[in-house]
Amino acid sequence: MLSDIYIKPDFKIFKFSPWHLIIPIIIGLIITLLAYPQGFLSVKIMSFVMIYSLAIGIPSMKSFEYIEWKLEQHISWLKRPNLRFFLTAFLEIIIGILILFTVNYLIFIVIQKQGIDILYSKTFEGLKYLIIFTITGVILINSSHFFKSWKQAAVNEEKLKREKLAIEYEALKNQVNPHFLFNSLTALSSLVYKDQHKAVTFIREFSNVFRYVLECREKEVVDLATEKKLLESISYLYQIRHEDSLQININLSDATDKFIIPMALQMLLENAIKHNTIVVNKPLIVEIREEEDYIVVRNNLQPKKTEIVSSKIGLENIKSRYKYLSDKEVLVEMSNENFVVKIPVLSIKDV
Repeated sequence: MLSDIYIKPDFKIFKFSPWHLIIPIIIGLIITLLAYPQGFLSVKIMSFVMIYSLAIGIPSMKSFEYIEWKLEQHISWLKRPNLRFFLTAFLEIIIGILILFTVNYLIFIVIQKQGIDILYSKTFEGLKYLIIFTITGVILINSSHFFKSWKQAAVNEEKLKREKLAIEYEALKNQVNPHFLFNSLTALSSLVYKDQHKAVTFIREFSNVFRYVLECREKEVVDLATEKKLLESISYLYQIRHEDSLQININLSDATDKFIIPMALQMLLENAIKHNTIVVNKPLIVEIREEEDYIVVRNNLQPKKTEIVSSKIGLENIKSRYKYLSDKEVLVEMSNENFVVKIPVLSIKDV
């Protein structure tokens, strides 16, 4: 691209591209067309235009390239575009004037032996074109560089965001297993003294659940049929502990082409149990079912009177993991009677 002759990782004074020849010639032809169109009819004049344009254009472009290279090391177009624009235009115009004056001196004074007044008139005549084309070049070439830098910054920001989410996702996954293990062992420790037969059944079911946890540890999603089996085992463990005080109604399909994040339903069930009172005459009822593209977890709202210290692992964990995997949001609804969480069902294209 044209801007590539100005923006380089390193500056090499003797490295040229075709643009260093093409651009000065084009500018020389444009100026000739504007100032002296009949000059196109003379081979002598056109030859002079070519030589004159290259004599000014090549050192000007290499000087401008050096200015851009040095400024890029200290003043970013992306962070300080106004300062960068005015400083670039100012320095390039000053350098351009010096080059214009030097070339005119060599051609009109040294070679053609003309008077000093010719030198000044030719220099002032070329000055307006120098300013116009320099500012135009700064705007066009560096606007391209600015938007390329802005686009790259946006790409880098998105990449860093995805990497940050990936790190957070791994950390959140690692929090699930200890949390579940602690609650299950606490329940088992009290059950051992009450009913050894149920304790044996509890251990067997817990073993099945923890086997699932180990198998799904590295998975981002699992199919709905697999998650349903986990939920049924976990529900059994909770109902052994709470008996008639807890009712868990599961109405999910055995679909293998629908997906969900691992242990999401287990965490929502655990949160419902943790934050609500559970008594025989006022049982906690948790309903889990499919509704269109969501799995809905609904429980009757009967919050505990004592404040529960929350680690924010459950619901925030699910939201963060869905944020990493999909644009679909986890929906939370609360009324005086019910607390509802709707988890999006992921399709194969989402995973």
